[in-house]
Amino acid sequence: MQNIQESINAIRAQKPLILNLTNFVTMDFIANCLLAIGAAPIMCASEDELEELIQMSAVIYINIGTVNLNFIKLAEKAITLAKKHKKPVVLDPVGCGATKIRTRTASELASHCQIIRGNASEIMALGSSSFLTKGVESVHQTEATTETADNIAKDMGSTIVISGATDYITDSINTKKISFGHPIMTSITGMGCCLTAVIAAVLAITKNPFEAGIIGSQYFSLCGEIVSQSHTKPGSFKAAFIDMLYSPDFDAIRKSHDQKNQYITCNDSPRLI
Repeated sequence: MQNIQESINAIRAQKPLILNLTNFVTMDFIANCLLAIGAAPIMCASEDELEELIQMSAVIYINIGTVNLNFIKLAEKAITLAKKHKKPVVLDPVGCGATKIRTRTASELASHCQIIRGNASEIMALGSSSFLTKGVESVHQTEATTETADNIAKDMGSTIVISGATDYITDSINTKKISFGHPIMTSITGMGCCLTAVIAAVLAITKNPFEAGIIGSQYFSLCGEIVSQSHTKPGSFKAAFIDMLYSPDFDAIRKSHDQKNQYITCNDSPRLI
């Protein structure tokens, strides 16, 4: 819990620039969530400014939610420039498995990314030739996808974050399960996209993909859990959620965190954190 508060304070002190190559549906929500936690978001849709922005940015976040050929070209160039300037890349493979172009694009980008965050079906699609998705909704449960996530993490040398009723974070050696949040969060478009953005912001200050996956997921889902106690409809929840990211009730967050025994597994040896 201390790591969460320290990380949010560090983001606010450092104000890392997060470059977003993201979809048009949730762009505003992503920007507002990043601003709320103290990061500096910038969006890019032009190759002409891409290298300048990557040089200035702490992390590059790629989200394939509204994929097209121009976006694919932009994302591929961003991957090349991120390598050149030694900047980490976080990927959200939205709808991977739903269409051939999404699956192919996600698969080609994934091997170059330090963190990949998706729902169970999206992660399953990255690691399997036999899968089924329903738009951007998951028809798989996290528990059925953990082995696939571990294999992807090992093969790609990355951290995989599966979000769902239970979140699962793995770098193939260390794993973590998180069971915070509330079902109402699935009724608001872009919550997953914003979770990935928050994880990217945490990566900017921790420099550790596995820790960033845990801290970002915990903070995001705990804020949602607290807000759900007083806001039960999607519209009011969304506004209150941004407010909670901006002005977190750390006492309430700590209470929710401590009420649930959370375990981390390192080299198959569980310990309480």
